[in-house]
Amino acid sequence: MDTHTIKQSNDLLALAERAGAKFHKAGKGFSSHCPIHGGDNPNAFSVYVGDDGYQHFKCFTRSECNRHGSNVIAFVMALENCDFKKACELLGSDASSMGISPRHTEPPAPLTYEPPADIWQARAMQLIDRAQAALWDTRGSKALAWLHARGLHDETIRAARLGYIPQSFSEKPETWGTPNDNPEPLYIHKGILIPGIMAGKVWYLKIRIHNPSDPKDKYKGVRGNKTASLYFADFITANRAAVFCEGEFDALLLSQEVKDLTSVITLGSATNKLNLATWGIYLLRPSSFLIAYDTDEAGKHGGDDLSWLHDSRRLQVPTLRAGDNDLTDFHKSGGNLYSLIESAIRPEAPIFVNWRSDVKPVTIQGQYWQNPDNRIEAFYQPDELAQCLQTMQAIA
Repeated sequence: MDTHTIKQSNDLLALAERAGAKFHKAGKGFSSHCPIHGGDNPNAFSVYVGDDGYQHFKCFTRSECNRHGSNVIAFVMALENCDFKKACELLGSDASSMGISPRHTEPPAPLTYEPPADIWQARAMQLIDRAQAALWDTRGSKALAWLHARGLHDETIRAARLGYIPQSFSEKPETWGTPNDNPEPLYIHKGILIPGIMAGKVWYLKIRIHNPSDPKDKYKGVRGNKTASLYFADFITANRAAVFCEGEFDALLLSQEVKDLTSVITLGSATNKLNLATWGIYLLRPSSFLIAYDTDEAGKHGGDDLSWLHDSRRLQVPTLRAGDNDLTDFHKSGGNLYSLIESAIRPEAPIFVNWRSDVKPVTIQGQYWQNPDNRIEAFYQPDELAQCLQTMQAIA
């Protein structure tokens, strides 16, 4: 494809056509043979608008191509087998004029989107009902114990409509309305079901699975999910601080513990991106934001992506025990979540910690008391707790 053909193109469909694609309408997008590697398969390449509101391309001839992306620069990089800088040169753009950079490769104004269709909603609600029933009978006893171990109370679990899928299974895609126009069987994984229900609609279904061969593979979705959704959006209270958690379980636990002190919301993952066109209106309600993402690298980057929110700041979650990474870990290690959030919005409020009996904390005289079972209850200002933890780490 010559430079003249590429230059000044920001419409992915038009650019692919100029590269040789011959599109026909296919579901919610357009299909063609693959203009990157050729071939005669008229359905090998697709351009469509994704759930995030952006144009995407993908080649389905996996053994030969399997290229995909979400903007014209990614397409040119695949087409010309070149790097980001060269693709920008071929497009005759510095990329910033299109809101594109090597790290952030989407245009700045996503499209609004709706929850999944009615037939998907009906099937999702059936699955939620069955999973709830399974969680509370003998089939879900281990799953329920796992949720309790995370600190979740029965009333919290029931209110969130958490459930348990005791066995993986497949269903015909048409029973769900053939989501994403994919004719392949729709697979439902075994695990704990987290329904993403906002304003009476199911926006997504997430399943917490157990995968011993890959402990990092924790969550699976159900085809048709609208993952760029804001969990608990409809519970945001105006003129009150809101805490952005990294995942649903942290959000449920924090909401349970802080009650009416703040609102609690989550995108479900550190890597999920906020669709402002759909959910931005809800973010006008809070007076300020606390970003309570995990302490790992993914949590850092995810939290940074939300730093533009008005009156936002990062919540430093104390690491009470080695290996602690999030709000749930803080709670399980004896930290009081209500006091942690209160100290973040009212600097004079102390943080309470109920140290386990096997912990020998270096506490500040006069700020702790020891119970008959040798557990130590203490309260700190944030800098005092940080100093205590540093001392404990130094003598460990």
